[in-house]
Amino acid sequence: MEQAVFGAVEISSSSTLSPRQAFEQWEALMSDAVAPTVIEPLRQGHWHGQITTTQFDGFAVSRMQASAQRALRTKRMVAQSTGEFILVNIVLEGTNWTEQGGQVAECKPGTISFFDSGLPLESRTTDNCLSTLVRAPLQLVMEHSGLTREQLPTATAVPAVGALGVVTSFFRGLAELPPDDISQAVSVFGTDAAGMMASALLLATGETSPAPSDSLYTRQQVLAYIRKNFTNPDLTVDEIAHACLISRRTLYRVCEGFGEPGAIVRRTRIAHARRLIRADPSRSLAAVAAASGFSTDRHFYRAFREETGLTPGQFRDQLGARSRGR
Repeated sequence: MEQAVFGAVEISSSSTLSPRQAFEQWEALMSDAVAPTVIEPLRQGHWHGQITTTQFDGFAVSRMQASAQRALRTKRMVAQSTGEFILVNIVLEGTNWTEQGGQVAECKPGTISFFDSGLPLESRTTDNCLSTLVRAPLQLVMEHSGLTREQLPTATAVPAVGALGVVTSFFRGLAELPPDDISQAVSVFGTDAAGMMASALLLATGETSPAPSDSLYTRQQVLAYIRKNFTNPDLTVDEIAHACLISRRTLYRVCEGFGEPGAIVRRTRIAHARRLIRADPSRSLAAVAAASGFSTDRHFYRAFREETGLTPGQFRDQLGARSRGR
C-alpha cells in the first residue's frame, strides 16, 4: 500500500484576499480532492471554506465545509479526465442537491449518495453544509461489488442506517482522524476501503445481505464497537459478539489478520494510554491505566510492555528525554 497523504486547508476572504481570490483557490482545492469542476458562490460577500483530505491507493476521503456553492462538472471536463471514479457524498450538516443523468439527489444529514465521475453533474449546497466526500476508483470497486456501471445507484440519497450506516461510519471515521493517526489507520484499514465501498453500493441497490457474516462491514462493526467500549474494564469477547449479533466463532474469524479479539482490545487500550501520556506526562500512571480500561495497574504494566517493549514509566521517560533534546 502506498503512503497516505494528508492535507488540511482553510480559506477565508479578508482585507488582503478578496472573495473572488479566495473562491478561485477553493475551486482548485476541490478539483484536486474530488474531481475537476467549475465552482461558483451562491451568495455575495465573504467566502469561507475548509477541507481536510487523506489520499491513499487511488482513494481520497475528505471532510468539507464551505459557504453556499454551486459545482458543475461539464461534458468537456469528463472527456478530459484521465481516471474514472465513484464519487460519494455523506452529508453531516445542511443540504446538498446534486443532479446527474436527469435525476436529483436531495442529500440531507444521515444520507449517503453516489455519483459517476464519467457523467456530467451539477451540485448546490446550503451555507456551511458539512460533508464527508469519498472518491473511489471505479473499476476497483465494481470488481469487488460485481455490479455493472448501469447498475450503480447514482443520484439517489439513501438513508445511512443499519449495515449501510456502519459503512458510512468507516469513511466518516477516516475523514475525522487526527493527522498523527492517519498513516496507521490507513495501513490497517485501507485495504478494506474497496470492499467497504462495494458493500455500500450493494446495500444501496437493495441487497439486504451483500456479504456473509464475516464480511468487511461486519469487521468494521466489530472494530467500531471495540473503539467505543474499550475503556470499560469489564468488556469481554462474548459481549462483543453479542453486541454485533454474531457468534463467538464468527467473531474470531472476522478478526483474522488483526489478531484475536482480546488482543485488539488490548492494543486499542495501549494506543489510548500512549496518547494520554503524550498529552499529559504528569498524569499518574494509575490514572492512565484506569482511563484506558485496565482493571488493575498490574494488567496495565504487563500489557504495555508486551505491546511496546517498554514499561509505561520508561515510555514517559523517553518522551521527556526527546523533549529536552530539542
